[in-house]
Amino acid sequence: MTLKDTSGNAGRPLAAEVAIIGAGPIGLMTANLLGLAGIRVLVLERNAGLLGLPRAIAYDAETLRLFSQVGLFDDIAPGLIQDPHVRHRNARNVTLMAADFTHGLYGHSSLGTFYQPDFERVLLKGLARFPSIRVAFEHEATKLVPGAKSVTLSIATPSGTTTVEADYVVACDGGASPTRERLGVRLVGSTYSERWLVVDANVKNHSVKQITFTCDPRRPRVELPAVGERVRWEFMQLPGESEETLKRDETIRALVAEAGGAVSFEIERKAVYTFHARVAEHWRRGRVFLAGDAAHLMPPFAGQGMNGGMKDASNLAWKLAAVLRGFAPDAILDTYEVERAPVVRKMVEVSRRLGAVIMPTNRIAAAARDSIFACLNLSSRFRAFIRRGGVVPPPAIRRSGLTSRDRDALVGQMAPQPTVSAGQGASPLDRFLGCHQWLALGVGVDPATMMSERDLGILEALGARFICLNGPARNGRTLSVGCDDPAFADWARRGDIRGLRVRPDRFIAARLAPGRDLDVLQPFVAALTAAHPHVAA
Repeated sequence: MTLKDTSGNAGRPLAAEVAIIGAGPIGLMTANLLGLAGIRVLVLERNAGLLGLPRAIAYDAETLRLFSQVGLFDDIAPGLIQDPHVRHRNARNVTLMAADFTHGLYGHSSLGTFYQPDFERVLLKGLARFPSIRVAFEHEATKLVPGAKSVTLSIATPSGTTTVEADYVVACDGGASPTRERLGVRLVGSTYSERWLVVDANVKNHSVKQITFTCDPRRPRVELPAVGERVRWEFMQLPGESEETLKRDETIRALVAEAGGAVSFEIERKAVYTFHARVAEHWRRGRVFLAGDAAHLMPPFAGQGMNGGMKDASNLAWKLAAVLRGFAPDAILDTYEVERAPVVRKMVEVSRRLGAVIMPTNRIAAAARDSIFACLNLSSRFRAFIRRGGVVPPPAIRRSGLTSRDRDALVGQMAPQPTVSAGQGASPLDRFLGCHQWLALGVGVDPATMMSERDLGILEALGARFICLNGPARNGRTLSVGCDDPAFADWARRGDIRGLRVRPDRFIAARLAPGRDLDVLQPFVAALTAAHPHVAA
């Protein structure tokens, strides 16, 4: 196989600026993000095509917002079950926890289910928009040789072996990641002793409308509505049961009947899984990065497996694009692990705690749990906390060199996405932003008037967007829009928000403060001043 350089830069020896190993949802999303920045990408997938298996089933608002950023949300929207109720019930059908997710601050449904093969098809089709991207199925990366300025990959293809050079490599090759093994990176954490049977079925005219965790010590189980006529059931494997017996169709039908499920259904997929709670000890080795399941394996009880990988893609892609386009030094790529790994570890712990509620098979332990929740539910404050989905922490990143050093709880939060209007009807705020665009946001004040000349020069060189909500534009570069979103207004009032600096991944980097330079922009100064001398302080 010969990889052709289609960039028009025939003198450049590299076949790709970024090689992505793995064409699952995380690899394909990373490729779409890089494609929107014009980065030359090669996606390598050892299988002959997309796997087409409905493994992940839950999305969150961050994932949907990311699909909007890459221009593909309208393609997945028809296949989403949005804002289902979530109930945790004990063996007597008493509700332990009741969550009713709704559209929150980020402009999208906070939780719901989807059909993974549809997501993957949309993402793969999206790559056809970019002449700088090539996807190579039946191409397996078998070796990586790191260099000072590139990585050389040996690739097994149907017609033999070839080599490719890339500036950077992103390994999205799953929980058993061969790339992680070649790098000598360990997964740190634990593996559950319990195993679960997962069944995806087509059930005509089913009545499953909510996600139900049945915390029954006789056999914990889960029931979820999926897209179309699909339903997913999950059953814990009990001691003494073999995987072979559990996966038999007659066993599955008996389990579903015992749980009060459908009488007639067509089994689409069945598998027995062991759940892991493990995080890679390093997410970067030189010019190679781990993302998705290659970087972390998470219990499914918080629905953050695939969603965690999407957050990896969002965090890493804009930084790679900035470095490859000469806007920032390679050192900013170290912030990927700094910002993401602690958040992932926290989410693993949340998933473990939810699993501890669901999985007890000891009757005494289950009775003690039920008593504890009976007491907790006497508190309206506890019930309200659970109802709004408070168990799962809001989107956040850990502080790094790309966030302000100020002790401000606002820094590192995801910026809300209110509905705004600019004379042509109402639209989500992100509609006014490019995928990789920085944002200076003012509330009642033009953000350009709150910044130093140095920072204005840097942001102009970065192609930033300046938006003022509910106030006049004092600067020619600022767009003034109206916003009567009550949830945003309440958030802005509680946080005393006047001006924010928002990164391309939609996280708040700093609060704007007149009369001082933003330290968060310092990493970009050296690279930008070479091309834009007026940026120099």
